[in-house]
Amino acid sequence: MSTTSTGLVSSNGTELIAGASYTDGNGINVSDTVNAILESDRAPETAWENDQTTITEQESALETLQSQISTLQSSFESLNDYSGVFSGLTATSSDSSAVSATASSSASAASHTVVVTSLATTGESYSNELSSDTISSGALVIQIGSGSAQTINIPADSSSSDTTTLSSAAAYINKQDLGVTASVITDSSGSRLSLTSTASGSSASVSVESAPTGLSFTNVAGSDASLTVDGVPITSSTNQVTSAITGVTLKLTGTTSTSGATVQVAADTDQITTAVSSFVTAYNDIITDLNEQFQYNAGVASGTSSSSSSANSGVLESDPSVRLIQEQLLSAISVSGTTTSTSTIDSLSELGISMGDDGTLSLDSSTLQSALDSNYSAVENFFQSTASASFAGNFNDLMTNMTDSTDSAVVLDLSGLKSNYTQDQDNISNLETKLTALKTTLTSQYSTLNTTLQLYPTTIDEVETELGYRTTTSSSS
Repeated sequence: MSTTSTGLVSSNGTELIAGASYTDGNGINVSDTVNAILESDRAPETAWENDQTTITEQESALETLQSQISTLQSSFESLNDYSGVFSGLTATSSDSSAVSATASSSASAASHTVVVTSLATTGESYSNELSSDTISSGALVIQIGSGSAQTINIPADSSSSDTTTLSSAAAYINKQDLGVTASVITDSSGSRLSLTSTASGSSASVSVESAPTGLSFTNVAGSDASLTVDGVPITSSTNQVTSAITGVTLKLTGTTSTSGATVQVAADTDQITTAVSSFVTAYNDIITDLNEQFQYNAGVASGTSSSSSSANSGVLESDPSVRLIQEQLLSAISVSGTTTSTSTIDSLSELGISMGDDGTLSLDSSTLQSALDSNYSAVENFFQSTASASFAGNFNDLMTNMTDSTDSAVVLDLSGLKSNYTQDQDNISNLETKLTALKTTLTSQYSTLNTTLQLYPTTIDEVETELGYRTTTSSSS
């Protein structure tokens, strides 16, 4: 008998019912046959899965863009906010060996003359020199400044002794939290017990009123710092003076000449330059990435002819919202004017910021510094103007729109992609549900067919016998 074809083939022309012959009683491979049919019907899933892969890549690119826009907004905000970098001040001293200074935002730009005649010192009290480290235990009475006298009983080292050591006494005193630090000072003549106030100034002098037998103390009073600020005499219990100049802290480390040191409080232009540089960098990061999205053959390897490589661009190349973001940024950065008649800074180029052919910016720090030195208020106004037609006003509005948590172009794009991804997944799930049911039906049908084919030789034999095609022949002897 010749092999009979069922005529059932897959989309690529492959016979769906596996088997070399359908009349030899071997039947068919039901599992392979059913799987072949299902695989053919599952073909649409490939397109949906490929779409999901593309969507995932687009989401990643959009999330990167979203993060970059947020960084750009933050960098611009530091320049645009009244409490940002333009509110920062720095303080310098012409004699940093004697006085240094720091300024907070509450300070005012000004020049001050500081004359330091003496530093604040701590109160001290030290004992007589002892040739032996051993001293008597007993009461030690200490007074700090004008405070009440405090009595501590220095214990003996053991119950069978009435003595202790200087180091044990110092350790015991330090545990009492009296406002003094005890230590043992030793030189070639012997050892002394030294008590030093933990605070400085005349109000922190240390006085030992009485001591254990064998100890006598010399008291050295603490003193206040003495200085003048712009001719005004000032005393301070510490060498850190915070109240002499509003918003300025003076740190005294030595005495000055009679002409004093000049403390200059001025705008922190270094901080402003850093902020402008950060703004330029944040802007360039976005423009560079956007350029790559729309650059044909962006993926061609360096040194490789584009004619021999597949042409490609970024995953967001066909996204109109991303193209709009690029156009809006390029347009906003080119806006000129502050809409104030008193301003002499009207464009970024006057601050040393120029645009290249690819839309990225470059900063000439020396030009920016010159503008800050010659017209600080104009630079400040350029970045902080609230007029909608000004560079600052326009850019601030753009950043507000681009970072809107519900209606920004990127947020809406991501929402749409998420919806498309879900639709693809629903399509796949629905098809798989149908294929599961179809598999059950096909398995039943082809199992029945398989049984029939396996019985085929027996059936043929029976038919041929019935028709007389098969006879029993006896051999003659």
